Amino acid sequence: MRLIERVQQLDTAAMVTDDENTIKHRTGELVSLAELVEALTQTARRLGEGVAELRTAGVVIDSGLAEKAKQVAATLHALSGSLPAQAVDAPLDGLKRQVRAAQSFVRELRSFVEEAWARERAREVPAINEELVSALAQAGIEVEEIRSDIETAQSILVGLNNRSVPASGDVVKLAASLEVLRACGERISRLVEPTLAGVILDAQKAMGVPLASFTPEVLAGLARLGVLDRFRVRLK
Repeated sequence: MRLIERVQQLDTAAMVTDDENTIKHRTGELVSLAELVEALTQTARRLGEGVAELRTAGVVIDSGLAEKAKQVAATLHALSGSLPAQAVDAPLDGLKRQVRAAQSFVRELRSFVEEAWARERAREVPAINEELVSALAQAGIEVEEIRSDIETAQSILVGLNNRSVPASGDVVKLAASLEVLRACGERISRLVEPTLAGVILDAQKAMGVPLASFTPEVLAGLARLGVLDRFRVRLK
């Protein structure tokens, strides 16, 4: 083989290698962009559902924000369809700018949704005297249904508080759980008035309750609850 032929072969091999590296690099860029667009599309969809859910709570959504969300969703949809068809040597600068703009808006939308949802979750939670509920149970008073309702409502609230973006139905769940706790508080207050509640609570303590606390009203209340026979006089 003449020297010139060998040189030509080496030049050809170098060009092929360079082309392979270029193809691999560009393919990697396209794959990364496609994955990012897919992730942004899913996030934007979830945030859109969050916006719709917040509307059910009366949260006002700026018309400009809503319109921009539609535009970005359309852009992401178009990018998702066009990226797989891009030529290896096609310029990507324009596509990258579109993806960066979509990223910026998705961050803005996420911030709005998370802050609005946090305000919704910040509603005052009705106070429940769980110590009293336990004391009533220990005293033999039937409060299992109330306790179950309280635990269920609190469990739902914990789940909602751990969710930064509301899902469909979360606003109703939030309102319903708060209402259940409020109703349970009323049921407990109807079950035992404050003075009777204080006696039952103190009876669970090591020191017990002074005999003077058992007024006729308290004795009548304990009898009404059917637990008077559970109390004993202890002489010191």
